[in-house]
Amino acid sequence: MIDIHSSPLELQKAITALRVGEGRSVEFMRLKKEIKIFQNSRLECTYKDLLEDQGMRAACRFFLDQLYCTHDVSTRDHQVERVLPKLEKLLPGGAVDTVRKVIYMDYLAELMDDEITLFINEKEFYSDNLLKEKSYIEAFRKQGQFDLRERQILLVREVGESLRKLMRLPFLRPLMKMTRGAAQKANLEDFHDFLSQGLDAFASLEKPTLFFQLIQEREMSILEGIRQGTLSKFP
Repeated sequence: MIDIHSSPLELQKAITALRVGEGRSVEFMRLKKEIKIFQNSRLECTYKDLLEDQGMRAACRFFLDQLYCTHDVSTRDHQVERVLPKLEKLLPGGAVDTVRKVIYMDYLAELMDDEITLFINEKEFYSDNLLKEKSYIEAFRKQGQFDLRERQILLVREVGESLRKLMRLPFLRPLMKMTRGAAQKANLEDFHDFLSQGLDAFASLEKPTLFFQLIQEREMSILEGIRQGTLSKFP
């Protein structure tokens, strides 16, 4: 049973299995990719103001381009699987816990993408060959994964607070710069770039509490609108 208490490696292997589409058809994976693109575009619109804010832009961009992305991250996934056992031995307990939360958040996103794709495909919400906003909202409401989505939203803020504490470790960012060459030689460049970009993005976040508060408030409001049947268009 995969949950937040699973090891980072167990979580990452579950993510990889979902992303490669084990047991899924080519048509299913094509629809899942389109749903990911749709959701990414929705987030771009919902957080346009954060993307235009100099003090929040980098962190918001990191979420959209690296965590809720639409491009192929299979190379990074395999690198993460390779390096996690070593990281768990090298990092302090608090840092390992943060890594676990980040990976679990990624797992929840991938799991929900998989399940909404299955629902949309089975219920033929996609019958007109065009994933429309209203159809997606209706599919999400009827699927009813409200508790899982709420857990995911709350976890974003929790992860944000954990990252803030992690950023206080003075050696992290210099260490990333020092180990870039070693990462390239070990074929871990994608994973190294992911960590470096994440650290830089959150280091530049001028108002972290406000940033995560805004995300939580907006996503909870959207979720409640879908639950009550009052939302017909994403903000």
